[in-house]
This record gives sequence, C-alpha cells and structure tokens, in this order.
Amino acid sequence: MILVLGVFKIEVEPMIMEMEVLEKGRLLKRYYQRGVVGRNEVVVSYGFIGKVEAALVTQAFLDRFNIDTVFLTGNAGGLEGVEVGDVVIGDSYVEYDFETALGDEGIIVSGSEDLEDKVIAYSNREIKTGLIASGDAFVTTKEKAEEIKRRTGALCVDMDSAAVAKVCHENEKKFLAIKTIVDVCGRETEEEFRKNYERYGFLSNLILLDVLKRCVF
Repeated sequence: MILVLGVFKIEVEPMIMEMEVLEKGRLLKRYYQRGVVGRNEVVVSYGFIGKVEAALVTQAFLDRFNIDTVFLTGNAGGLEGVEVGDVVIGDSYVEYDFETALGDEGIIVSGSEDLEDKVIAYSNREIKTGLIASGDAFVTTKEKAEEIKRRTGALCVDMDSAAVAKVCHENEKKFLAIKTIVDVCGRETEEEFRKNYERYGFLSNLILLDVLKRCVF
C-alpha cells in the first residue's frame, strides 16, 4: 500500500478528489481516505506542521496500515539555482537546524532511487533532483538561505521532508518527496508564498496522481 501525505489539504486534494474511495476515517484526529488510484491501493492524509508532527503522523500511519511506500507532496522554498514553479524530487534529505553541543550535524538520509526513477519516467514535467533540507522555521532572509545552501548544497528547504525520510528509513519503507517551489528564500519570501501557494499548492500531488494512474508501485 502507498501512503501519500501533505501538510495542508490543497497539497493532496487532486488525489482525494479522483481516487476510488474504499474507506474514510481519522487517525490522530487527521482525516484520511483509503482507495484505489490506477492499480495502486493508496491512503491519503494531511494536517501537520514541522518535523515533530510530520514524524508522528507518518509513524501512526505506518503502524495502522500495511504500507511499503511513502510519498510526501507539497511545497518548498527555493535556494540558489531553482525558481518559482520548479518541481523538485528529493534524492536525499537532511535537517539543516540539527546541531549538538559536540558539533554534530544532521545525518543525510537517502531517498528511494526506484521511486525517483519511476516518477521521472512516467511524469510529463521537467523535474529537478537533489537534496532537500528541512527545519522548523520559515527561511525569510537571504543570509540564512545562503548559509543553508553553503552548508548542505540543498536545492530547497521545507519543514517536513527530512523527518518523514528518517521515519521511513528506520521502518525500512521506500520514501520520496515531491515539492513545488512557491517562493525563493530571501527574495520577498512571504509575499511570494502568499501569491503562489494557491497557484502551485496542488501541483506536486497532481504530478504524482498522473504517475500512479500510469504505473504500478
């Protein structure tokens, strides 16, 4: 079974609207919908902000359902080299705000090459691949964006991918994040986000929906 997660409803709405529904319910007070897309059994849910909530929701669904593959669809802030509207797939993930007193930094978690290859092969859109860096803050300044880029080499930042990747890694589940860039960090970030979120909020999920209709995972 495939688990598809998004932060807000708009980020999973295409799949909720088009899937053949088998079950509706709530888990950790989050709405979920289980059904069929193409020849894939899928459970979809949303409703979390930040790494802690992303991790606990992911683990709860892994415990409840017989899931072997996890997709996270939604949006991200771009760093140098990407622009608004670009679609980014994570080939690896790291927490950019993790640092211990001994100077240890976040461990890079690899994504699933198999999922990455299938999404790229069955998608009709140009997709960029690279590291996604996650942290529990909205990156609004150019200085912070440049620091994250220098330290990690990431294509973009969000507040959830690295946490979900870590949970999937520990549970030996395949994972892939598909994110659409809605703002470029440090460049009128909040204004760009408000302007572009409704325009691009559902795009990553729409891409995954199309892939699931054409490919069996």
